[in-house]
Amino acid sequence: MNTITVPSPFSFEERDRRWGIARKIMQLNDLEVLMIYGDRESAAPAPFCIDHYFTNDRLGSVVIFHQDKAPLVVTFAPMMVADHIQAQMRGDVQWISPEQIIVGKTGRNIAQIFVDLGVSANANIGVVGLEPYPPFYFDGAMPYNTLTGIKERLPQLNFVPVYKHFFQLASVKSAEELEHVRYAAMIGEAMSESMRATALVGHSEADIAAAVTAKCLSMGGFTAEILMGSGPEYIGWGQPAWQYRSQPPRKIEQGDIVLSEIFALYGMYETQHQAAVAVGKIHPNLEKAAAVARECYEIGVENLKEGVTFGEVVDKMEQPLLKSKGWHVHPLIHSINPYGPIGFGTAPGIESLPIAQKYRQLERLPNPGRELVLKAGMTFAFEPNCAFGYHLCNLGGTVVVGQSQGIELNHNSTYLMRADN
Repeated sequence: MNTITVPSPFSFEERDRRWGIARKIMQLNDLEVLMIYGDRESAAPAPFCIDHYFTNDRLGSVVIFHQDKAPLVVTFAPMMVADHIQAQMRGDVQWISPEQIIVGKTGRNIAQIFVDLGVSANANIGVVGLEPYPPFYFDGAMPYNTLTGIKERLPQLNFVPVYKHFFQLASVKSAEELEHVRYAAMIGEAMSESMRATALVGHSEADIAAAVTAKCLSMGGFTAEILMGSGPEYIGWGQPAWQYRSQPPRKIEQGDIVLSEIFALYGMYETQHQAAVAVGKIHPNLEKAAAVARECYEIGVENLKEGVTFGEVVDKMEQPLLKSKGWHVHPLIHSINPYGPIGFGTAPGIESLPIAQKYRQLERLPNPGRELVLKAGMTFAFEPNCAFGYHLCNLGGTVVVGQSQGIELNHNSTYLMRADN
């Protein structure tokens, strides 16, 4: 992949475009106030950080748009003020002025801000943070006590969930945003290559994770973690077990496959890379699964174009998986920047394994957003995956919706990579 120039900081024109989106949401829903909840920082992967979209600043605030005024930013602690002052002293580009920042991210304090602003007693309050936000916030991201604290003080307010309107307006990326996405993709490409180069017999999963993370940070990117597993067979999906269970990192052996999901961010614009590495000769079922996943990927790229629905893409993308009689463990495709539609499809999941019948209850995750009509400039993570028995392979990367087909932003993780052993 050709080297891409580091993007310029986001402009004030970009800020005004985004604040215009907030006011458009208010107009569409007859809102006096739009309130955007931002989850705490370091809540990755898949953080609920819509506040950052409107502030271009430190994560973890509640952003309040009232009528046509500049937004207020209700932050969690004075440390954000200290950071803001430091940025002023250095001459950083800042979208938010000191007068817009308030410390005290509680429902009780937000209710008092509404009173001070003169918000009508029975106003419509649009909220970004109440609706499901896969893959983690199936009950919404806003805490119960935050919403309750507002309602106790102002019980006549009418809260209106508006995330769907936000997604529809914000998912089509501007030219400035796409520059950031492309740069993140370049970082992710380099991270995937670091994984391939480090997947050597005798190295541990921790060695691989360290190399991948170091590559990202060395390029000025950000990544919170890496999903990874290895072995002659592997069917899990999540953080390496040694990161949450008391056990040493597994060492790589000949005949292993190393599977991962790599998150590369620049300016909080994300790309995802489903890097898979074969270490020497692997089981034939793994080679077969990789071929099925690659076919799903190619069909997805061909169909990720303006005017078709997300559901149509999912249906076509899963055809090779269905035909192969394999099963899959995670989505084939989902949106990023922001998250929203997610496509598991109809193919069997982990419940198809006999050993899974021991578990008390297994439920398939929903497939929200099938009705979404794609528009050029939306961004999607492709992660087609296929398993035969206990042999799983996943591939993929980040693809932008184009006019006639998807626009691929990376290459190496879209194929089964080979270690140098």
